[in-house]
Amino acid sequence: MSDRASISSIGAIGVAAAIGAGLGALLSPVWAIVGGLTGLATALLISVYGVRPVVAVPVALGAGIGAYVGGTIVGVLCEPAGCPAFEAFGAITTGIGALVGVGLVVALTTRSFDEYRESVARRATAEAPPDEDPPSD
Repeated sequence: MSDRASISSIGAIGVAAAIGAGLGALLSPVWAIVGGLTGLATALLISVYGVRPVVAVPVALGAGIGAYVGGTIVGVLCEPAGCPAFEAFGAITTGIGALVGVGLVVALTTRSFDEYRESVARRATAEAPPDEDPPSD
């Protein structure tokens, strides 16, 4: 990889982590850390492992939102500041569930679109049948 490509990858990773941290900071300092890590993981998947952004971004957002919802539901059910361990467990569990669920849907959807594009391209490159004149009576 060239120096220029690695610099732009580092910049993209930093920007994604900052966006995630900023979105998480809207909720609380703990979620700022979670958002920053989610943004960092998403950027690493895209830049290092070559995962398409159309797959990585929705999966990361779904996992982050699932974790937030799970932690919030457990937090509402507990006394104020009474069970942070259960909140963390709820957040991790629903985050993983959302990661798997959204990941499956996104993977199947992108695969479906890819297969459609391949079939359209295959039909476009295939020879067109010769025009036949209809038989005359």
